[in-house]
Amino acid sequence: GGNAVALASIELIVPTPFASDEVRNQIRTSIFFDMASIWDTEFDYRDSGAEYGDRYYYDYSDPTNYRSSYGAALQWMSPMGPLVFSLAKPIKKFDGDDEEFFTFTIGRTF
Repeated sequence: GGNAVALASIELIVPTPFASDEVRNQIRTSIFFDMASIWDTEFDYRDSGAEYGDRYYYDYSDPTNYRSSYGAALQWMSPMGPLVFSLAKPIKKFDGDDEEFFTFTIGRTF
């Protein structure tokens, strides 16, 4: 966790392959790239115990420790609201990161 965040995202909407005109009004296909960093502006690396050198301590104050990923998404405007199915692959990750190759979202889209 942290108390500061920076993020960047780009999404390109592309024609849905093999879909009729009627279906294209309800389904949207896109490709995306996401990048984000969360850091703690009050974390002091020197107070973490790293000076003892017996363990690796993560520097939570470094905003350059970003993660990035790319993927494809399919958005369906269903009768109960937008449903989004996404496939993503990490580009930059760190040991211990939880990876989610597939995500499913119900709700608002931007």
